[in-house]
Amino acid sequence: MGRFASLFAAALVWASPAIAQDGPTAAAELNQMCHADARALWGVSLCGPLMIADPASRTVWASESDHQGLLRPQDGGWVGVLPADVAIANTALDWAGLRWAMVIAPLPEDAQERRVLLAHEAWHRVQGDLGFFAQDFPNAHLATARGRTLLRLEMRALATALRSSGVGQRRAMQDALILRAARHAAFAPARAEETALDRHEGLAAYTGVRLGAADTAREYALRQLDSHDRHENFARAYAYATGPAYGVMLDQLRPRWRTELGGGAPADLLAGVVRPEAATPRTIAAASARYGAHQVAAEENARAEAAQARLAALRAAYTSAYLEAPLTNPQFAFDPNQVTPIADLGTHYQTLTLRDAWGELRATEGAIIAGDFSLARAAAPRPDGLSGPGWTLTLAPGWRVAPPIGASPWRIERAPPTLEPIPQPE
Repeated sequence: MGRFASLFAAALVWASPAIAQDGPTAAAELNQMCHADARALWGVSLCGPLMIADPASRTVWASESDHQGLLRPQDGGWVGVLPADVAIANTALDWAGLRWAMVIAPLPEDAQERRVLLAHEAWHRVQGDLGFFAQDFPNAHLATARGRTLLRLEMRALATALRSSGVGQRRAMQDALILRAARHAAFAPARAEETALDRHEGLAAYTGVRLGAADTAREYALRQLDSHDRHENFARAYAYATGPAYGVMLDQLRPRWRTELGGGAPADLLAGVVRPEAATPRTIAAASARYGAHQVAAEENARAEAAQARLAALRAAYTSAYLEAPLTNPQFAFDPNQVTPIADLGTHYQTLTLRDAWGELRATEGAIIAGDFSLARAAAPRPDGLSGPGWTLTLAPGWRVAPPIGASPWRIERAPPTLEPIPQPE
């Protein structure tokens, strides 16, 4: 009996073939990049605890042992099963006494793509130590026709700059900065909100490309810009393209820029080097015309008309019958390419795994998180309140779903304590 129990326990933490293969390779590649960098990029080593997680089985391969003894040696690393309250994503997280970089298995088969991903998440692991703290802003202006038009034109100017040299490169850089300034002037919160994402995801994306693509970083950054030209959702995704572009250009013109950022964005430092003209109607029109403004504006106006109908449908879905979940210490994983800001409601995440004290909400067809992260919403609960179109709720012990009273929503709340019956005298 004891031998059978031991074999059964081992089977529970047996790494999947993808993890067993990916883990040692990924750890070796990350270590190789770290040692080649030798702390030159950020003044710290990006080497550190790495885990490869399988979202289906929740098994994990780790590059080193945790501090709580939850993992055991196997397959050239340490293997275990992640508890249900740990969100699996390409991210950085604190777990079992260590700060980890986490990537989802299976990893990209292409070696360069894999290295870019590993270096990206390794930067997220140390970004707090570098003073770059994660902030999340909706960037709702990047869902408007004008905001998207100016961003696409800026990215086209950046692409031209990466393809050029000399006077042509300098003019394209100036154009990109003029178009960026025009967007910030047109939308009051744009500068602060974009700067937050530029510092969070833009710097991570730059680091991934700079270390993962190495000698071909410029070409990789250019491909990123081209692939994002007609991206559906820029609000959380644009910095994956602009971050590497601005970083690579600053590497050329201001090599120590990473130590000079202060509280700004890389684009601010580039502006100090190339000194663009002020963003006036004349300079904005001239810069726009060089990158196909008429065509881009027409495409974005047509897209905006279609998007209005979708936003109206989303607003209706989340303001009629819906489940409301309080957030106190949320952990969530999502696809940054499927994020839609909705004014006055928050941000709609098409794919979302959300955890808090009350349990876990998994959505494959969308859920909303309020802009102040105080609550989440899921649409059209079924009679038990535990599921709806494309979402399911798993409650932790001590919590329940309260049905609506009148026009109020369904709500997740603490269940009242169960009272023990009072013994009756005989």
